[in-house]
Amino acid sequence: MTKKEILENTSFGESIAEQEADKLKDYFFQTDFWRSVRSGKNDIVYGAKGAGKSAIYMSLVNDIDSLFDESILVSLAENPQGNTAFSNLTNDPPTSETEFIRLWKLYFLVITSRVLEEYEIKDKSASKIRQILTDCNLVPAQNKLASFLKVCYDFMKSFRNGKEVSTTAEFDSMTGMYSGQKFSLSFGEPSKSDFDKGLIPIEHAFDLLEKSLAENKIDLWIIIDRLDVAFLESEELEANALRALFKAYLDLAQYKSIKIKIFLRDDIWQKITSEGFREASHITKYQNLSWSKDTLLNLLIRRLLDNEVLTNEYNLDKKKILGSIEEQEALFYLLFPGQVDLGAKKPTTLDWALSRTKDGKGINTPRELIQLFTHARTRELKKLETGINNLENDQIISRQSLKEAIEDVSKQRMEQTIYAEFPQFKDYIEKLRDDKADHILETLSKKWAITILEAEQIAKELEKIGFFEQKGTISSPKYRIPFMYRPYLDILQGSATI
Repeated sequence: MTKKEILENTSFGESIAEQEADKLKDYFFQTDFWRSVRSGKNDIVYGAKGAGKSAIYMSLVNDIDSLFDESILVSLAENPQGNTAFSNLTNDPPTSETEFIRLWKLYFLVITSRVLEEYEIKDKSASKIRQILTDCNLVPAQNKLASFLKVCYDFMKSFRNGKEVSTTAEFDSMTGMYSGQKFSLSFGEPSKSDFDKGLIPIEHAFDLLEKSLAENKIDLWIIIDRLDVAFLESEELEANALRALFKAYLDLAQYKSIKIKIFLRDDIWQKITSEGFREASHITKYQNLSWSKDTLLNLLIRRLLDNEVLTNEYNLDKKKILGSIEEQEALFYLLFPGQVDLGAKKPTTLDWALSRTKDGKGINTPRELIQLFTHARTRELKKLETGINNLENDQIISRQSLKEAIEDVSKQRMEQTIYAEFPQFKDYIEKLRDDKADHILETLSKKWAITILEAEQIAKELEKIGFFEQKGTISSPKYRIPFMYRPYLDILQGSATI
């Protein structure tokens, strides 16, 4: 085959897990991180955007049937793709953290009852849960997560003004005792008489759920991802919702068979804990996703080996290659140039790629690396289609295409992450365009036309979001714009002057 034909039939996969749900099972990199979640050891997964949280989450979604065969029932608390289930909350959000905690617990109970029914788990305890929810109008007409959330929120609002019992519950006007013939949920502890008549504390509903799971010898995993887009409209709403989520997580940790699996960006976790979150010290079953040079190389090679045309054309032994990091590196340098910038002191291509896709916190993620090689493939194909062939030996991508692809990665990162998620900093960043990469507070103050103290505050915020890499000392800080952002902003190497 020609190089053009090979490239046309070669893909590095999608950089966003939700866009390749069907393919993840073919080349998903089963790291220790993945195994610790899949085995049930850890519940919380933190990581930078693009670090692979959603890949682990989607692998669990893809494995729902096989997990059930292992006696694990999975309940999705968010849509893997499309509109978030929480979009309607922004118009009329819960008024307090307490309301949010109640909402999470109700929501988890309701979506779990649906899954129990789907798997035809109808023992006495499961049936009673279903009856309680039916009597409380917590079973929506539509089988959609947004609909489940709405009925939970409508019911939860009847507990406002500090009430522990729903205003919809029926009470005897003379005695004040609960008199309803149907079940009703409570967030307080009812009297024995009220309990016997059907006023059920929500903890008892979870006791019933635990009993049902134990009788059926299964565990329940409630998994939730995409929390970075669930509450985009309001930082305050996001903070309240996520603090409440983790408090609900801790409250439900008493149930041995019930596990809540949360996938969250580390910058959002840091944001919600920066103002104080005492419960954070009790969250111990977590892991932070991080990637090394070897694990990122392995990830890239696995994606390459998923291309049948490539493995056949180069007669590649998948098992042998994946069994040795040296074999993986050898394959990398068979298909790609040894260096992008030639010279004795210049980095190898892999080191170059990692340095060009690293943010100001020194973090490399799979997303930008995959984007780099995907864009390079597109540029190489365009060259070959126009009769330009810069490829040497067995290479499928040239150094020229890799260098040009950084411009695409830079544009994508700036427009789709930095400006999209932090629009408040766009004007400050744009004022650094066409300048040098290294700044001190004095040059930033001049560029931004603000005081030194104000410049320091903005610089610290830009450092938090990974746009600046902090250099220098605490008393004399310096700020460097990483390689990843320079092409988009036309930034040159060197120090800015006043």
